[in-house]
Amino acid sequence: MIVRQDFTQLPPKPFMLQVADPLVKTYVFLWDQKDETNKISMTWKDLTRYYNKNAFRTNMRKLNEHGLISYTESDNGISIEVTGWDECVEED
Repeated sequence: MIVRQDFTQLPPKPFMLQVADPLVKTYVFLWDQKDETNKISMTWKDLTRYYNKNAFRTNMRKLNEHGLISYTESDNGISIEVTGWDECVEED
């Protein structure tokens, strides 16, 4: 069961990203990039402006293992769907 908390006392997002590990940073990046249907589609060229391709793919596998995303790779890029919070709560 997820307990709702008041997060107004947390440090600002830029500070939190400084201290977050690479996996968390990748998830936050995806969350910020998603559209209204929780989907992201990027070419490898666009993605490498932000991340090393191999490191990003490793993080994608880890996030997928935890059920936070699903993704499909192609020669040209990657399509990602971020799992919504409601879907995570329903699984518990």
